[in-house]
Amino acid sequence: MEESKFETMRKDLYGKMQLGEYNSINFNNDFFKLIELCTLSLMNEDDSFFGLFLIQFKREIDFKLQEAIGTKLSGTYFTMYFNPNIFLECTLKEMQALIKHEIYHIMSKHYARARVLKNKYSQLAINLAMDISVNQYLMYLPAWSVKLENVRLAYNVELNEDQTMEQYASKIQKALDKRIKNSDEFQKDFSKIHEMWNDMDENVYIDQMDEIVKKTATNAYRGKIPESIDILMKALNKAPEISWRDYLRRMIGTLPAGHRKTVTRKNRRQPERFDLKGTLSDRIVQILIAIDISGSITDSEIENSMKEVFSIVKNYPFDISIIECDSEIRRIYKVKNIKDIKEKINTKGGTKFSPVFKYIYEKKLRNYVLIFFTDGLGEKVLKVQPYNYKTIWVLTGRKQNLSVEKEYGVVVKLNNSIDKKEAANGYDLIREAMRDVRSEWAK
Repeated sequence: MEESKFETMRKDLYGKMQLGEYNSINFNNDFFKLIELCTLSLMNEDDSFFGLFLIQFKREIDFKLQEAIGTKLSGTYFTMYFNPNIFLECTLKEMQALIKHEIYHIMSKHYARARVLKNKYSQLAINLAMDISVNQYLMYLPAWSVKLENVRLAYNVELNEDQTMEQYASKIQKALDKRIKNSDEFQKDFSKIHEMWNDMDENVYIDQMDEIVKKTATNAYRGKIPESIDILMKALNKAPEISWRDYLRRMIGTLPAGHRKTVTRKNRRQPERFDLKGTLSDRIVQILIAIDISGSITDSEIENSMKEVFSIVKNYPFDISIIECDSEIRRIYKVKNIKDIKEKINTKGGTKFSPVFKYIYEKKLRNYVLIFFTDGLGEKVLKVQPYNYKTIWVLTGRKQNLSVEKEYGVVVKLNNSIDKKEAANGYDLIREAMRDVRSEWAK
């Protein structure tokens, strides 16, 4: 495609916009022809992925859109919306950069990561963080785009390159809270970008969005692929790791529940008999926290883990005990709140898991969920098979492999559930994933 032909079409459409001649079928058809030419231009060489990604989108015009381009999931497909008022001011290279910008948002799962942060930071901080985490790697963006240096100056905040959107959001929010001078101008311009993500059906959004992104990206994943896209694709295809907290929440919902008699409810079989008592569920969440005190878990990790447990069971009556064990059980005590947590005993003994399961069997603790924090280095075979309801092994060591050959439960990792810094939902890779886009600066 000749760039001069594209520029002629763009100027003609822009002129019609200025004259108010845009509410017509002819204008819409010509505008979408321009988008087709832009898409074809993205099909060349390294940009082919972006073009192949874009051709799977439906396209719509939206003059009320606060930005040049916006994307939204509609059922089982994406729709890309264009505001000709803003988009037609851009050159071909600027349009290409804006399209790449949107696709990188999608591939980086910003739509989901932004939702996680919405109750923690302002929409302005989140929007700015998302855009600078992508834009610092893109060349030829329009002058009005959010740039790293612009945000630095506007909020007088130190922002380094190659950070995640979560890290940027935290720093920007702190600057916003200080009410830095000149921030009002940014707030007016950028607090409503990506607004249409909030309009997506939340059920579809949670259950289907990732699969639709993966399917769209897979269809475009052919030919010569930029290294950044290749790494993001691997991240998309990586099986999600479920934290021990998620397993515990699920298990609580399936715990065996007894019943107790009550005069406040009629007997279900004989409702006309007012002299007979009804029954109510008598569920008590029963949890054992086993801690391998010869392992690598720290007191702070124990405290943080217990905070999570109390948060999960807060709406239930519960019975929680802590078992400290190395080659044998050293101490057992009950806890009702975080203040009951004791500093773990320091020992030099080896690690055996069987004493804990022997204790559970002897005490007939069948309905208990066991959460076993260990570095994983211990027996290969349990001398006593688990008698308890369910077991969650939480690995704390560096190697994070469980020595037990038949674990009789689920095995998860502590460092995937208790973050030492702002969580990025598995997408910290964005820092490395897009480094190669810097090569555009040399073009």
